[in-house]
Amino acid sequence: MVSSRSLGGFTVSENSTFRLTLHLSHPTIAAAEIIEKFALPTRFSQSVGNQKKTKNGKDLDGIYKLTNVSFCLHDSPLNFEEVSIDHFMKSQLESYDIGYIQSLVETGGGANFLVGVFSNENVMFNLSLETINMLSVAKISVNYDFYGGE
Repeated sequence: MVSSRSLGGFTVSENSTFRLTLHLSHPTIAAAEIIEKFALPTRFSQSVGNQKKTKNGKDLDGIYKLTNVSFCLHDSPLNFEEVSIDHFMKSQLESYDIGYIQSLVETGGGANFLVGVFSNENVMFNLSLETINMLSVAKISVNYDFYGGE
């Protein structure tokens, strides 16, 4: 049985979860250099100039035009009842070399968090002004992916 609570007229059920990943890209820096700067497990990495490949490692036509690195920030989906997106994101930001991320972005790269939200119910969350300011200073954008439903 799924329990739920009411929040400002919205229902948040215990099966409402989210994932947070960090994505970094750059037109000239190799994935290995970016990975070396972060003590995080890598979901995937692709280096500029390398042969394109499928997830299974089969060669595809063409080469990567950008380096792309995606980092795992936790092992399994996080439950809204147990973990605040705002606090989790803020704790991640506090642990990063912000100067390095700023440099990546200022030299043509990109940085973003991907927040994946799964729920069969209404979900409401916020990012505090402090977290939004930290994201802005670090030059990290936020992408959202909401999925679920019946």
